[in-house]
Amino acid sequence: MERKTVLVIADLGGCPPHMFYESAAEKYNLVSFIPRPFAITASHAALIEKYSIAVIKDKDYFKSLADFEHPDSIYWAHEDHDKPEEEVVEEIVKVADMFAVDAITTNNELFIAPMAKACKRLGLRGAGVQAAENARDKNKMRAAFNRAGVKSIKNKRVTTLEDFRAALQEIGTPLILKPTYLASSIGVTLIKEMETAEAEFNRVNEYLKSINVPKAVTFEAPFIAEEFLQGEYDDWYETSGYSDYISIEGIMADGEYFPVAIHDKTPQIGFTETAHITPSILDDDAKRKIVEAAKKANEGLGLENCATHTEIKLMKNREAGLIESAARFAGWNMIPNIKKVFGVDMAQLLLDVVCFGKEADLPKGLLEQEPCYVADCHLYPQHFKENGQLPETVVDFVIESIEIPDGVLKGDTELVSFSAAEAGTSVDLRLFEAFNSIAAFELKGSNSNDVAESIKQIQQQAKLTAKYALSV
Repeated sequence: MERKTVLVIADLGGCPPHMFYESAAEKYNLVSFIPRPFAITASHAALIEKYSIAVIKDKDYFKSLADFEHPDSIYWAHEDHDKPEEEVVEEIVKVADMFAVDAITTNNELFIAPMAKACKRLGLRGAGVQAAENARDKNKMRAAFNRAGVKSIKNKRVTTLEDFRAALQEIGTPLILKPTYLASSIGVTLIKEMETAEAEFNRVNEYLKSINVPKAVTFEAPFIAEEFLQGEYDDWYETSGYSDYISIEGIMADGEYFPVAIHDKTPQIGFTETAHITPSILDDDAKRKIVEAAKKANEGLGLENCATHTEIKLMKNREAGLIESAARFAGWNMIPNIKKVFGVDMAQLLLDVVCFGKEADLPKGLLEQEPCYVADCHLYPQHFKENGQLPETVVDFVIESIEIPDGVLKGDTELVSFSAAEAGTSVDLRLFEAFNSIAAFELKGSNSNDVAESIKQIQQQAKLTAKYALSV
């Protein structure tokens, strides 16, 4: 069979480039279109060049530069992309026509809607235009969820302080305030007290002005205010060490939802995730409820052909509360870890779906558990505050070293890999970059409880040597 050609809109997020490009290029010819060259790291660029038959970069970006080098590390792209959505759609269509591609995909949250419009214009399989907008705008997403037959929660669109005051009166506290157009939990805020609520809204509203997003990203209101979903851990897990929410990865093919794998989580820092364990140890009844909720959510969004990453709160009486769902792969190493545990290559599966629809070799249900668990874990400055190695009042510090001591791993858990910020790295906790982790590690073991306990011990005992400054 002749190899199909797939256009990849290359940017931050989703399935890591170190897996995606090699996996995809085994079966497909890849053409990479880079609308934001400044959002591509040096290592990402090298993979694109190695595995693509052609690479197209947005030429307009280079008009303002004397020279350009891809950076080594990016958490969020801090430059402007000023092209409106219709212009981005036109560029995608132009590149797709140039190479007569058979499908288009992206791992980036921010280009989901323009890609869907380009696919429709070209007659290619995609998420669907309205469905992509539902998955991108959290107000539309919540409305779709509430219509889908899952737990309905109070919510209100918020643009102004007056809108927020009205939401407070209607929903009460605790209340979740979310930007409708971002990703990675950026700006998500738990409002606990009426007395401080307006100050919190003003703080978040001001903070979002520092976050660059492409002009092509559209929304009807910048915020959604939602009723807080209260977790009930003991109704779901028999042992400690996990969080009261999970994520489930799936595939939409011709409008039908196919679940693939559930990831357990370890306790968060606020809304920042700390570790994912693949696969879940939840029992069959719990998994069934999660799959049912995810199916209603993603089919309720109207998604057609795409990957899905769905986050679900584990509530009282085993009620599954939908947090949100994205029409793309999960980030971190969750997609590579599905391949490590189950042997299923999700990158290839997605391209099979966007090229062939339900003719792809789709899973018949959640993948069967293999006798191992893999954890993808990060350490944040807050961990070192909690374990007493950084004072609570620290405002910035310079890393000298980060180490994991011996004797912290439980059972047969293995430390597969460990990486940390280089000596001399400066971390300013007042800046947006403070959300980035300062170390990452992977664990593998035959017992999930041992893996979860090992994560906890590393968080509590990892050694940070640093020079720091305190707030006055």
